[in-house]
Amino acid sequence: MSTKEKNIIEYLVVFVVEFAKHFKLTQAQSFNYLNQYGAMLLLEQQYGYAHTQSFASMVDDVAEFCQRKGGQLK
Repeated sequence: MSTKEKNIIEYLVVFVVEFAKHFKLTQAQSFNYLNQYGAMLLLEQQYGYAHTQSFASMVDDVAEFCQRKGGQLK
């Protein structure tokens, strides 16, 4: 596994934790929600940008993305 792949995985894990904290979810609920609405794939594909932003900003942006896909968290 390359260093970039490890960095992406580490970022995704931390993002799931931060998203869970923000919305008072378990980490499993957070992952399932993000995965269901395509946010995990989005974050992986946009890692180059996403990891340069604050987690707070990205949580807000990703929550909005999920809402546009039918997610109900606000």
